Amino acid sequence: MQSEDIAEFREMEWFGRRIKESRYTLSEHALRFMVAGKISVKDIESVLLTGRVLEEYRNPMRVTSYLVYGAAGEKDVHIVCANGGNNWLIILFAYVPVLPVWSSPTQRRNRGEETMTEHVGACFFCGGALEEIVAGNYDYRHEGKMYVIKRLPVTLCTQCSEKYIRAEVGKNIDRLIDEKTFSGTETVHVVNYELEKDLML
Repeated sequence: MQSEDIAEFREMEWFGRRIKESRYTLSEHALRFMVAGKISVKDIESVLLTGRVLEEYRNPMRVTSYLVYGAAGEKDVHIVCANGGNNWLIILFAYVPVLPVWSSPTQRRNRGEETMTEHVGACFFCGGALEEIVAGNYDYRHEGKMYVIKRLPVTLCTQCSEKYIRAEVGKNIDRLIDEKTFSGTETVHVVNYELEKDLML
């Protein structure tokens, strides 16, 4: 077994132990993909138990993080994780690898390859490519109340799904809410997590 393979085995073994012991935390970035229904906690655990390290990211200002690739059912999944301290694992990103960043689940797209859409800039958080899209639904909180914004123009990171909104768009959202320019109402299901504690007693 080569030294690279030994290092990868040790990392995956460490990740696997943390998963089995439930000694891990999920970042908000990872939760966003879960909320969108693209990836579940079960998917994340499966990949970190059976996958392999695809890339290693060393940063002098932060701890080393790892990109782990694996299959969750019929779905290819990438997990970016790191040692969060105190022997805990932190899940930084969880996403399905797609163009324009990935030409295959294990191969990054060469910059010279053509894509169907125009992408500019890079995500501040993960370095992924950005794409101008229109979000069908966007949850927005304003003065303690939640609003659902339809057909909102955003800049989307195609890797971690972080969304960026231009200044004038943000100002227009506040103006439309202040003017009560609503097109309708929707029912929102509320989960009180505190009830889970009561049920376990």
